[in-house]
Amino acid sequence: MPVLDADKPKIVFHAAMMSIQNFGFFVMYFAIWLATPAADVCAESRFAEGFMALTCFLVSFLCIGMGFGGYVDDGFTFPFYWIAHAVPAVGGYTTCTFLIPMARFSETGEACATLAPVVGSAVQAVYIVHAGLYWCYVCNMVSVTYFSFLKPTFGLKFKASICVALLALIEAIVFGAMAQYGVFAASPLPSASKK
Repeated sequence: MPVLDADKPKIVFHAAMMSIQNFGFFVMYFAIWLATPAADVCAESRFAEGFMALTCFLVSFLCIGMGFGGYVDDGFTFPFYWIAHAVPAVGGYTTCTFLIPMARFSETGEACATLAPVVGSAVQAVYIVHAGLYWCYVCNMVSVTYFSFLKPTFGLKFKASICVALLALIEAIVFGAMAQYGVFAASPLPSASKK
């Protein structure tokens, strides 16, 4: 069964959302990466920021290829870009979802944030958005896969309300865990020196 014409705009929407999200994270993490001091204490933070930035650049156009393959219902293009997208998405994006807080909130990460407090608070703020949108990204990928492959190949059907409820539950768990681990705690900025 071919991809339904009614599902093609949905494929475009979800692929565009993935691309916009990833390009945004590329820009944010790249700027933070460049602003992170070259001090040894910042090495882990710099690596995590750079790895995430470059991964997001790759994923931002590979997910468009995946969506294109689904839209044109091409049996080669969709699986090729699905795999090409999944490798950096899982190997980089997912890895960095854990690597960035491990680097930022470690002893050396705290020392780096003290050395460059604006960068430290920027990493923390961008990470909150990153972690919060991670499952939105995953749901977009699953949606592209569903409309491009699972639905036309196997005839699977899901209610959108169930998917939205699961996303809301997962996001509540993610934000609850971040609050539990103190991710939302403000990093103190050094006060301006008095002259």
